[in-house]
Order: sequence, then C-alpha cells, then structure tokens
Amino acid sequence: MTNESIIKVDQVWKRYGLPLRPYLQQQIDRLRGQVKTDPTAYGPWALKDISFEVNQGQSLGIVGKNGAGKSTLLKMLAGVSPPTRGDITINGRMFPMIELSAGMHRDLTGRENIRLLGAVMGFGEEAIREKMPEIEDFSELGEWLERPIWQYSSGMQARLGFSVAVNVDADILLIDEVLSVGDVNFQKKCLARMDDLVSSGVTVLFVSHNPYSIERLCDKAIYLQDGHIQAVGEPADILTAYFQESVVKDDAKRKESGRRVIDPKLRSGTGDFRVTDLTLHNPQTGETISELMTGDAIQFRVNVDVKNPVYDANMSIRIHDSAGTIISVLRLADVSAQQSLQTNGYLDGTVESCNLLPGAYWVEFMAKEQGGLVIDHLPYATSFTINGNNEIFQQTGNRGFVYLKADWDIIETSDPVVES
Repeated sequence: MTNESIIKVDQVWKRYGLPLRPYLQQQIDRLRGQVKTDPTAYGPWALKDISFEVNQGQSLGIVGKNGAGKSTLLKMLAGVSPPTRGDITINGRMFPMIELSAGMHRDLTGRENIRLLGAVMGFGEEAIREKMPEIEDFSELGEWLERPIWQYSSGMQARLGFSVAVNVDADILLIDEVLSVGDVNFQKKCLARMDDLVSSGVTVLFVSHNPYSIERLCDKAIYLQDGHIQAVGEPADILTAYFQESVVKDDAKRKESGRRVIDPKLRSGTGDFRVTDLTLHNPQTGETISELMTGDAIQFRVNVDVKNPVYDANMSIRIHDSAGTIISVLRLADVSAQQSLQTNGYLDGTVESCNLLPGAYWVEFMAKEQGGLVIDHLPYATSFTINGNNEIFQQTGNRGFVYLKADWDIIETSDPVVES
C-alpha cells in the first residue's frame, strides 16, 4: 500500500430532490432574497458532508444501518449518481459491484455477459479471451454459461458478476453486499480471493452487514449514521461503536424509561411466565455491573413472574457478539431451578471465569416447553462490555472470541529433525 490517494471524497452532500413543502419554502425565500445558506434548512439529505480519502492498496469497510447512506455513497463513487454538492476524485480503473445484475443483459448468455462486462471495463476482445478460462473456472457455472441469465438465480448472477470483477485488472473494486449471496463454499472462495486481491495492492471499498467480513478484509472502516460519518478508524473499534449505537443504546433507553426489558405484551410465547428483569452482578459483592475484565467472574440473575406452573422448561441464556453470532449458550438445566419457577422469584447463574475477548456483547433469554413451544423470549435482554489489559491485546491482536492463555516451553533435543 502506498500513501498515494486513489479515492478522495471532499464535503459531499446528496439529495434526491426536494419534497414539495421545502421546495416551496426555498422559492419563497429566494423571491424575498432570504435564501438560507444552511444546507439542511430545506429538507432531508441522503448524505451530509462526507469527506474521506482512500490510499492505493487500502481496503475500506463501510457499515451502518439500512438507510444510513451506504449504497448511495457507493453509487456516487461508481459514477451512477452525481453528488448534489462536493467533489469526488477517482484515480484508477474501477469495477463497481453495487447490484447483482449491474451491467448485464438478461437475454445474453453468461459467456456473452462476461464479454459485455469486460467491454464496459475497457478490455478488448483479445484481453477478454485470455481471461475467459479463469473467469469460467472461478464461477463454477459450467454449462449454465451457455444459457441466458434470465434463467439464473440471484446467487448465480452474483457468481458471474463477482467472477468477472475479481479476475480483471481493476485498480478499485466497489462491493455492495454481494458476498452475502450464494452458498457457503462460494462465499469462502470469494473471501479467499478478496484476501489475495487486497494483498496484491487492489483498492477495495466494501459495504456489508457482516462485521467479520469487514474485520477480515479491511484495514480501515467508516460508520455511517443518518447520512453522515459517525466514526472512522480501525475495523474492530468501528464495529464496537456500531454495536453500542444500536443494541446498547436501545438498552439504555429502556432503562431510562423505567423498563429494563421489552414490554411483555410485545414478546412472543405462551406467557406462562415472563422475565421481568435480567441483570449482571459481581458474584463477590452482589453489585450490579455492566462492565468487567476478561477472566472476571460474572453472575446472571433472571427475575421471573409466574402466571401458570411450568414443568421441565428448556431455558437458556445466549451471549452474542456485535455481529449477532452466538458465542456461548448457558443452559438452565438444573431441576431444582426449574421447579422454583412454580412461584415468582429469580434464578442465579455464575460463570467463574468469563474469558471473552474485549468488546461489546448482548444477552438473549429463551424459554421453551419440551414440545418446542416458546414460553418467553427476550432477544435483547441486556448488554455488557468486556475490557482487557495490554497482555491480552498483545497476544490476541483483538481477534477471535475467547482468551486462551498458553504457557510455552522450548525443549532442546539432540534428536535429528525429520523433514516431512
């Protein structure tokens, strides 16, 4: 990677036309000679004051909720949609994958569409002919390449478009969620190919709702919120900020309103019992906590309000990371604990050493009858944060799920080394 800027976005704003009322107000102000200079004065913007640079060979991840402006930003970078205000400078040949079938013709065969996409990229017939075997092999579409793509599934279209994108000599790749389409094996193959491209110096801008893809492929990330940049930095830090602005913020709002869990009327299940609170405690002091260090003990307390006696319920607490991946499941399998649910009370469960790596996590509660019928379900019961020390950060590089400390010894021996 060099320090040479290949993409520069400077104070970019984007609006898709004015609604009627703000438009009329703007015209009235113009007639009065009182047009407001504040760009937010006349209605909503899809993107507001976006500025960043991407150096050659750098990989940038873009995260944010639906409607945050991620796809709008990629479309402007691809030249599909011009900015309303500001400037975008691109230095290099770009291949945008912002839609599965972008640039394809539905009546042409897969092989003909490969030639079409190559021509859009500026490749001649001879260059495409040389690349064709590599593209065909990567796509794994076989005889389907002779069929028109209107017969393709969305996953097959993604295979075709991605196979062209990663096998032509583009300087910049814009990728919008296409890695989430297709079977698991092809997704793994795509990620491996992306690793190769990033290592070879191709600049990548990657929009995804999969935080692990962002963390794996990108060395920098941007968090978009409501059309503006909320944070820029290391992928792990940005993903934590993204998580805290969603689950943790929602958790805080519930607590401020005096309700620590979701209203029972809005929850699924039979309602034979309802969880009225789920809190985390220091087992030694009993103090309620929301933060702890890697390796500390933690106690989960589940308060329940029993409406009808419940026997042999399958109950569990599930710990999720910021990506929504279940890291661990704590099953409440003790018979005496289940019997206590015949009256109101609470269940305590203690983990003596919580070896989760530093980051933000949320807790889910699920209770089912033996037949599988849901009794109560709290998808976002509460959240907590794990902190770490320098030793943990140095050993793990802030990668992975759990901290496993290992002691290593060097054993000297006079035996010859056998080469395999």
